[in-house]
Amino acid sequence: MIYRLGVFTDIYGASAEMTIGRALLISVVGFMIVFLILGLIALFVKTVGAVFDGLRARNDAKAPQALSVPASMQPLTEAQKLPEGASQGTLVLEDVSEEEAAVVMAVTAHKTGIPLNRLLFHSIKRIKETDDK
Repeated sequence: MIYRLGVFTDIYGASAEMTIGRALLISVVGFMIVFLILGLIALFVKTVGAVFDGLRARNDAKAPQALSVPASMQPLTEAQKLPEGASQGTLVLEDVSEEEAAVVMAVTAHKTGIPLNRLLFHSIKRIKETDDK
């Protein structure tokens, strides 16, 4: 059987005949080109993935390590918890009223999220402001 195709005549000339051998050759070459291009695309994707994995590894190495929490900051068990009205010790006030000290302690407890009866204040001292002009 002889077939005449428009594209084939552009490649081989107007008088060329399409034989089974030529058809198989063109098919094999076409499949090889397709698989070569697919291989190049796979290689490109693998290379891009390796680049991004390297960037992630470098950024992970720069990330700060997890900080260990001291035992005093660990959550308390039921046996360690203080009764609601109990406190941790005594407090020395230096040039501060009891009301001001109470505000300082309440704000500290609120900002840290630690119950007030778990905080230990040794002293609260007013710092004098100086005018340096």
